[in-house]
Amino acid sequence: RTKVSNQNPRPRPCQRGPGRAVSMGDVWDLFEFFQDFILDRDMYYVASNIVTPLTERSQLSYAELVGPKRVEWFVSHYW
Repeated sequence: RTKVSNQNPRPRPCQRGPGRAVSMGDVWDLFEFFQDFILDRDMYYVASNIVTPLTERSQLSYAELVGPKRVEWFVSHYW
């Protein structure tokens, strides 16, 4: 939380859409910071054990927490 707080000290809600995204750098930072916990686990593990606890208190999305970025290309996921 401290690292995220330093990166985006005043997280706040924003509208859904292309302005509420995370960059590949944000995803990579998350992986690097938690790689000792993630190991070879999948995104179900990451979402429930890392992202949800990080965002629970603020009730914001991960993008809003780390600082949303506007993107030109969006890659979605299938759970």
